[in-house]
Amino acid sequence: MRKLLILLIALTTLSCGTVDRPQKPSATGRTGEMLVITPKSKWDGYAGNLIRNVFADTIQWLPQPEPYFNLIQLDESGFVKLFETHRNILFVDFDPAMERAKVESSRHVWSYPQRVIRVTVPDEAALQRVLENNRQSLIDMYVETERERLINAYGRMINFSARNLVRQKFQLDITVPEGYFVAKSAQDFVWLRQTGTRDDIDLGLLIYVLPYTHPDKDFNERTIWGRRDSITKMHIPGTFENSYMTTYPEFPPVFREINFNGSYAKEARGFWRVQNDFMGGPFINITYVDEATGRLVVLDGFVYRPNKDKRDYVRQVEALMYSVKPYTGETETDEEQPV
Repeated sequence: MRKLLILLIALTTLSCGTVDRPQKPSATGRTGEMLVITPKSKWDGYAGNLIRNVFADTIQWLPQPEPYFNLIQLDESGFVKLFETHRNILFVDFDPAMERAKVESSRHVWSYPQRVIRVTVPDEAALQRVLENNRQSLIDMYVETERERLINAYGRMINFSARNLVRQKFQLDITVPEGYFVAKSAQDFVWLRQTGTRDDIDLGLLIYVLPYTHPDKDFNERTIWGRRDSITKMHIPGTFENSYMTTYPEFPPVFREINFNGSYAKEARGFWRVQNDFMGGPFINITYVDEATGRLVVLDGFVYRPNKDKRDYVRQVEALMYSVKPYTGETETDEEQPV
């Protein structure tokens, strides 16, 4: 199974960057939707439960129960050309003649952006082993495709003044879409914000930099948690006097090591609240070192949408975070852009 995981990662890496974007139609499908191509008899039985337990499992860091993906099952015979351009496709095939499981992962097969994974197993026991041993990797690959779609969409409606501010202040590039505005700018700190006009919603991204000292300190989980609370208390006020954003102490953040655009990073997911107020919601915090400048960069995204689903909005903020990369060029203005 360890070899299988390595194979899965290798296939993913080799498939990147091999497709000429203009030759592929835009991917279709609703946000968070995944097609599962497998026999109906398997879907209605134990195999279907295994698949749902991974890809339709409840996301633990959201206050309301929401699945990773909304699954739609099709038989192979029903997978006609109309469905080939769907953004997220999972094939699960059963071949009793096989000695061991096989996993193939491809990007942009019929459309862009697209992720197609084919899992071929001899039986349901082998399927269970594949899904259990590669659970997070499989989920992450489909989430990456969702994120890529959003970043591409952001690039078609850029807020140039906000992007230029980030470029000038941090030497970082970011694809800030229209709708976001600079809520606050201070030394080594920027708060990008989007608020709803017809819905009670607030999306935010905090960007701040610090001197990088030592990995044992800067990437320590307690340090990251304390650093976040210190920054939000200073810069993110609540509605009332002496109210400010903080992390829910009753629900400690969940940490993991990730690859952030090619750099080692520590990710924290959890819940925020406003001290002395009644606001709260989910957040994502990513800490990494900008190799170009040697600084510690912290990205903190959060969502406020009380009593309503938040998965897709969290992914929107996450896409904004993943659009951040080093910048060394010139700033742009609205007038310099082609119409």
